[in-house]
Amino acid sequence: MRKPYAKAIDKRVADLLRKFDLFEVPVDVQTVAKRLGADVVLDDMDDDVSGFLLREKNVATIAANKRHHPNRQRFTIAHECGHLVLHADQGDRLWLDKAYFFRDGSSSSGDRLAEIQANQFAAGLLMPEVLVRASLENQSTLSDLDIFRLAIRFGVSEQAMTLRLVSLGLLDLDSEKH
Repeated sequence: MRKPYAKAIDKRVADLLRKFDLFEVPVDVQTVAKRLGADVVLDDMDDDVSGFLLREKNVATIAANKRHHPNRQRFTIAHECGHLVLHADQGDRLWLDKAYFFRDGSSSSGDRLAEIQANQFAAGLLMPEVLVRASLENQSTLSDLDIFRLAIRFGVSEQAMTLRLVSLGLLDLDSEKH
């Protein structure tokens, strides 16, 4: 079941991609970040840090850990774009994101709503609902190979694609186990 904010964030992302004329697979997240006014850098960071967004004096810098897998870097950049768009009212600040936050139990609670929203934004940016649905070509069932192919096409991990398909109601993990 989709969270109440998910649909609104997905719509905002789709509008942004249309505005930037970047509504294609795989989404060019670095160009999205640049059009949002952010500089993007790949930097050497501790393994437990996936990246950060630093907003200071009207300058935004998004950094992703250059030692992480390219798919993880894309997710980090998309996540930081989410902070940039969704939390612009919070002024100058540093958003530091630990690696693999989405696996942390607190990511699914209300404790860290801004992080959860940024993750939703990232999922919508990397895997826009309209493009995911169009890629399925009316398939009623999805195999592991189908998910693998979708993940490669969208430039995301299989786990990220699986979570997105579940959140969009296109994959039911409970029925897959029987």
